[in-house]
Amino acid sequence: MMMKRRWVLLLFIFCFCVPFSNGQEVKRLENETLENLVKRNGPPQSELAHAVIETEAWGRPQTAIVFYAVEVKDKYGTHRQVDGYLFLPLSPNTYQKTLIENFEPEGGDPKIEAAFFANADKDAAKELIVICSWPQQHYDVSGTLYGTFIFDDLRPGATPTKLSLLKGISNKVSGSCDCTDRNGKRRTSKYKTALSVKTGLKKLGF
Repeated sequence: MMMKRRWVLLLFIFCFCVPFSNGQEVKRLENETLENLVKRNGPPQSELAHAVIETEAWGRPQTAIVFYAVEVKDKYGTHRQVDGYLFLPLSPNTYQKTLIENFEPEGGDPKIEAAFFANADKDAAKELIVICSWPQQHYDVSGTLYGTFIFDDLRPGATPTKLSLLKGISNKVSGSCDCTDRNGKRRTSKYKTALSVKTGLKKLGF
């Protein structure tokens, strides 16, 4: 009985007193480039879906924004999605790999059109903004669908497992289908470039 209580106490101490890692830590090899680091630490059988973006945003020099093309199997078959990650420097040779978002198919495979920073809330720090597109080829409509994803900035020292999506403001500057229907009617997406999204945010007061 005493032994059982002792194990329960040890389990309690472990669960509540031992700090857990907030994300996957990866080591940079000696003389390794940032691009080789992120390629080596990508998901299995993945490839880069966009050029690696190195940034000093949020006061963290040598942060990398990386997008991987990944094949995913589910009950509906195999599809392609894009997984976005931040590689946040913790020390000169150690990074934390933090998930930005899994960009899934929407009638077609996702493509990253742009990733940039702009202010989208009331604080001074800029948010990370990603524009994604999906080709559309259906009986009724064909063209390209656009979507805007705005992620809240990270506070100094914060190392979350995933960025926080600001869904409300994302929807306000998210594109629609840049498409033509089968009757020949054309629709144009308002938000499909970094400039158009930044302009939209300024009109909203940011």
